[in-house]
Amino acid sequence: MKISRRKMLSQSVYLTIGSLFLPFSTSIASGKGKHLSKGLDLIHKVLSRPLDVGLSHIDKCLSLNKIDIQNHDGFKDYINSLVTVFFGHHHGEDEILFPTFEDKIKNSDLSKLKKQHKELHPLTEQIKNRINVKNPTLGEYREIRSLLKETKNLWVKHRNEEEETVELNLEPTLSSKEQLELNEKLSKHGQSISEPATLILPFLIYNLEGNDRHEFTSDMPWILKNFIVPTIWKSKWEKMKPFLLA
Repeated sequence: MKISRRKMLSQSVYLTIGSLFLPFSTSIASGKGKHLSKGLDLIHKVLSRPLDVGLSHIDKCLSLNKIDIQNHDGFKDYINSLVTVFFGHHHGEDEILFPTFEDKIKNSDLSKLKKQHKELHPLTEQIKNRINVKNPTLGEYREIRSLLKETKNLWVKHRNEEEETVELNLEPTLSSKEQLELNEKLSKHGQSISEPATLILPFLIYNLEGNDRHEFTSDMPWILKNFIVPTIWKSKWEKMKPFLLA
């Protein structure tokens, strides 16, 4: 049975996004070493930068005492993408990654990390609800700023504890083969929460720069990262450009 070139590319897009939502990509987990912690560091950078960007943008609006209406739609797309990736990354950990480690390491205790997920998600849900309004006010921006600040404080603590737990306790128990198998499960899971791809994939790519971006995208088809995302899809994500590293 022949598969069309368009269908093959579409499948590649969603497999790529699925991988990038989660702690590590196939290219990273291909040998021996700290593959899991390196991948975790990259996705955590993707999630960390937008919190700072969001706070900076709102602070600028509040200092000028007016909403940046021209860029509000792009800011809204940017924050919505952050929330989507946030939920996708943590859902993959809760449903697949953490249970795998609990099965692998007897008497392992991931309750603290799980609890932090539960504390973070209501905050990001509130941010999403407040950003998706037709006519934003300075009062709503102040509320969003407060939520972003609280989220950032909890996130930094969670991020640091999770990276330490993975690198020192969890990562050494998995072989490269097991990492690849786990990655396959996580990638399939990520496909179901990668919409819209025209926003999510640029968000993932352009919140990294330099070597981090190169490593993050090293498994992507050339046509996807060098033509489809920056050219064909540009009209879809261009409003987010002021907030990206594109």
